Amino acid sequence: MKLNYRYTIAYAVITFFVLSLGFAIVYAALSRSVTQATIGRLEHLNEVVASQLRSAPDSLPRFARANVQLTPLADTLCRPRTVLVRPEWDAALQTQAVVVRLTTYPLINQRRYAIASRASVIEPSDVYLTGLVLVFAWTFVFLLALVVILSELLSWRILRPFNATLRGIQQFQLAQKTAIDLPRSRTAEFEELNNFLVRMTARAQRDYQGLQEFSENASHELQTPIASIKAKLELLMDSDLAEKQLRLLAAMHDELERLTKINQALTLLAKLEHYESRPADLADFSHLVPATEAAFADLAEMKGLTT
Repeated sequence: MKLNYRYTIAYAVITFFVLSLGFAIVYAALSRSVTQATIGRLEHLNEVVASQLRSAPDSLPRFARANVQLTPLADTLCRPRTVLVRPEWDAALQTQAVVVRLTTYPLINQRRYAIASRASVIEPSDVYLTGLVLVFAWTFVFLLALVVILSELLSWRILRPFNATLRGIQQFQLAQKTAIDLPRSRTAEFEELNNFLVRMTARAQRDYQGLQEFSENASHELQTPIASIKAKLELLMDSDLAEKQLRLLAAMHDELERLTKINQALTLLAKLEHYESRPADLADFSHLVPATEAAFADLAEMKGLTT
């Protein structure tokens, strides 16, 4: 897998988790805002009820009778407001709903009252939830497409020196006489990599050429003394010698034959290495096919073979 694809996948995973977390935070904030707005409406309602009680102590606003409960208290102690949020059965909606109950304790005409109001919280409906999901989904798709496009463009631009270095390494051969050709880069890391590769390949070329020269020289230098020793041993074996001496000379001759084979293998290896360093050329043998086919035409006819 390419490096830019790995970056794209990693960014997509991170973006997905970030957007999911953002969706949860936005949804929680929206629900909290709805609850706070409901509490604010109930506070305003309690203030309206308290204001009307101050102006008409014996009357309770008709619009508030369904969701407001007024209770006179025996003392005049100051109490903080109480807020209770819990799910309850809503008879008007005929469903389980989150109900907010707010109780305030205003002092009206030298008397303390408990004004308890209630209201159902209007939770974000499925339409709003679906819209929110679509917004985050399209945002994710847009960001992902943008990242894919930018990763391709930026990787082509930023990784171009690296790709050029990779092509130079693939085309490099130890047998070549010239040093590896790597492009210059304004990126410090790529330039450091190129310098290291140039030094490493130059050292490998020197070692390879030294080994090649040693193998060629060794095979050439060993060939003459081996032939001379072999000839002298054969002359000694043709002379009048005792049986024990002949056995020793025969053993020496066998060992010399082994050394000769090793030298021949070393010579062949040097030739093969020298041959591999040359550029490969294609040979065309198509012009030999008609002549060969004509030479074996009679034999093919006897065997019942056709082309």
